[in-house]
Amino acid sequence: MALLPLAHANDPEFGGQCALGMSEGNKIATDCSVLWIGPNDKIYCFYNEDAKRRFLQAPAENISRAQAAWQDPDNLKRLLRKE
Repeated sequence: MALLPLAHANDPEFGGQCALGMSEGNKIATDCSVLWIGPNDKIYCFYNEDAKRRFLQAPAENISRAQAAWQDPDNLKRLLRKE
């Protein structure tokens, strides 16, 4: 696991699951070696650099989707229908 600076010693969002995967409704375990410090110093982990790059193309939208899926997978389905 990557060592995080003390200022970012919070637990990663989504239990360390890949944030891009979560935004697509998939739980993909990571070791958090690829990460991004997002708004409010939250830690987002990614399966690989490509997943991080894709996530950062629309971070606000992807965070919203991932949060919906994390709280309840059916939330993501409802959110996607509205888009």
